[in-house]
Order: sequence, then C-alpha cells, then structure tokens
Amino acid sequence: MSKAQLMAFLAKAETNPAIQQRIDAAADVSAVVAIAREEGFLFSAASLSRHQRG
Repeated sequence: MSKAQLMAFLAKAETNPAIQQRIDAAADVSAVVAIAREEGFLFSAASLSRHQRG
C-alpha cells in the first residue's frame, strides 16, 4: 500500500490514454485500484482516497 506505487501509477496514467480512459470509466475507487493492480501497481483504496482529498 505504497504512496510511491500510487504516484507511479498516476504518472503512468497521465501518459497512457488507454489507462486514463479505463480510470474515467471506473465505477468507484476500488475499480481504479483493480486497474492499477492489473498494471502491476499495489496500493489501497484508502491511499487513493486520501490522495484525492489532498
């Protein structure tokens, strides 16, 4: 559940339109975490939620 993993995934998503499209279509935070896991990144839904809140 690493912040570094989260940041790396978000950086990859910024440069990869296919991943960004999947994130935009995701139903919820858990779906985004599942997409990240498929891409080889491990972090929790809670980590992503904290990041989104700032």
